[in-house]
Amino acid sequence: MRRNDKSNKSMKHLTTSIKNNNPIAPDFYELAFSWDPGNGIPTPGRFLTIRVSESAVPLLRRPFAFSGYDPTTQTATVIYQRRGPATDMLAAKTARDTLDIVGPLGNGFPVPSAGTPCLLVGGGVGLGPVLFLARDLESKGFPVTFVAGFRTRAMVPSPATFNGTHVAVCTDDGTAGFAGTTVDYLETLSTETTKGAVVFCCGPTPMLKGCHEYAQRRGLRCRVSMEQVMACGVGACMGCVVKVKQKPGYARVCKEGPVFESGDLLWE
Repeated sequence: MRRNDKSNKSMKHLTTSIKNNNPIAPDFYELAFSWDPGNGIPTPGRFLTIRVSESAVPLLRRPFAFSGYDPTTQTATVIYQRRGPATDMLAAKTARDTLDIVGPLGNGFPVPSAGTPCLLVGGGVGLGPVLFLARDLESKGFPVTFVAGFRTRAMVPSPATFNGTHVAVCTDDGTAGFAGTTVDYLETLSTETTKGAVVFCCGPTPMLKGCHEYAQRRGLRCRVSMEQVMACGVGACMGCVVKVKQKPGYARVCKEGPVFESGDLLWE
């Protein structure tokens, strides 16, 4: 399994201020906050953890992938879903509230060779890191096909979320964009378009498995950003492991990942 050693070496524990915390779709929010580049430059695929309350409940920090970073305004963003007490607390925060953060953490998406076609797939809370990657690759001149999947039209974020980045929207029920899954959309792409491409994806595990199998059929490399429950975020607790082919048979998503070569993983 290919791993690099960047991981958590540059992480900082810091307190920063919220710039805005706005809903972008039902139960989905974009949180923007100050980020001094001296704390390390956020890159696509890396993540941070937030202590959402000063009380003992909830006890554990919550992990969130970076969805963007603007060095001119020193602003970082995450896109998150409101789905429990911790994210309810986070959604209640407003501008000028502070955040207790540890980051940047993990290993992000590697930059491919110049000119490589890039197929980017995001779904659910996996939209954020893939959107960040799309902007980054486009700024570097890569040919990018960006596909985002949602259950229905109501779940599609506002156009401002994409900020001019072209995206092919897919909905399971066909109420917006392409009718079908993101993998269904990939299957419509010509072999000429996808020749020599690399697939990058983040989202629900069935989607990631589908992207892996698609890449296998097309003879393409595929890099997946895994979503796991994390207790510590720094590789100590072993609570976020996934099964891999190489010994010892598992890898920590927070430390060896969250980005993996899809062929290194054991898909069930």
